[in-house]
Amino acid sequence: MMYDIFRSTSVVAYWRPVDGVRHGLSPVEPPYPGQERETLCGTAVAIVKTSAVDWFAPTCMACWDEARARRDAAAREAAARKAAAREAAAGKAGAQ
Repeated sequence: MMYDIFRSTSVVAYWRPVDGVRHGLSPVEPPYPGQERETLCGTAVAIVKTSAVDWFAPTCMACWDEARARRDAAAREAAARKAAAREAAAGKAGAQ
């Protein structure tokens, strides 16, 4: 569909700088200062209030790799659902 680019996609990860590194967090809920959370790389972190400069910290590559894997898996799953829906629609049209 022409408007697919405007469809919202689910959040793969929330990113927060912690101790000089930007870590990815599970998208179960947005992170808030004071929370203890586990990052995508498995590190336990305390979420703190960040400054604009904190966002220039390097990205944790293990979190980045996990976020990309989750994004790609979600894209494959969405493509499979779309293909199954097209096949079902074609099957109904052919049966009539």
